[in-house]
Parts: sequence; C-alpha cells; structure tokens
Amino acid sequence: ISFVPWSKLTQVCTKTKHRIYFEHKRRALPGTPSVCCRITQLYDDGACVYFYFCMSISGVAEPSRAFSEIEKSARKEILINGGTLSHHHGLGKRTALMGEIYTPGYANALISMKEAIDPMNTFGARNGVFSMMHSQTTVPAL
Repeated sequence: ISFVPWSKLTQVCTKTKHRIYFEHKRRALPGTPSVCCRITQLYDDGACVYFYFCMSISGVAEPSRAFSEIEKSARKEILINGGTLSHHHGLGKRTALMGEIYTPGYANALISMKEAIDPMNTFGARNGVFSMMHSQTTVPAL
C-alpha cells in the first residue's frame, strides 16, 4: 500500500510495475508475473495505491526469498519515485526500509512517546518503528 501524490501517480505505478518485471526477469524466474495496481482512496493531494504481484514458484528453489527480494525492490522504486510505503495500514512488519523512511531522531521520538503511554508494548507490538522497542535494533542512519 502506498500513498502517492497526484503529480507522481502515473510515474510511481508505471516504474514500480516495470521494476517488478525487471527483477523477475533478472532472476530468470519461470513464466510471466502478474503485476497490477488499483486506487482505493482519493484525496485532494493524491491517492492510496495497492500493488499486486503474483509469480509462478514452479521449480524455484527459495520462492519466499525471491518474492521478498522483488517486493523490496518494488518498495524502493515506490520511494524513489515519490510514493510512501504506508497509508491507513501503516508500515506493519515490513521494516527493512525503515532507515529510508524515518530519521533516527524521529524514530526515537516515536518510541519514547510509545514507551511512556504503552510501556508493555501492547498496542502496535512489533509493527513499524515499534518493532525496535525493547531490543538492540535501531533505525540505521540515512
């Protein structure tokens, strides 16, 4: 899920789809992937876009790894072209690009506020920046 400003909508959708096809071909995966997107919410400043990607796993040694690598490339492409990696669902458990989304100062401020009002990490546990609570993990510097 991504929020994309109107001025970047065509670019984000087109380039992200192309990136997925490129990454699939680069890995010599079987068949042709199915890639599409849809707009689910409209706002004055832009739209919420869902991307979908399906691929054949026939004969693929590590299909989850291949899918995850392609998904990460797609998320990077969304960021490069002006989209965000979250909308109403938040970032969730996909925190691999956390350092490209939040500065360490911002992440630490969020964590400090959450620790003050939710010291047991009950709400949003292990999601987004809060996945780093009570661990040695920190947001990497940009």
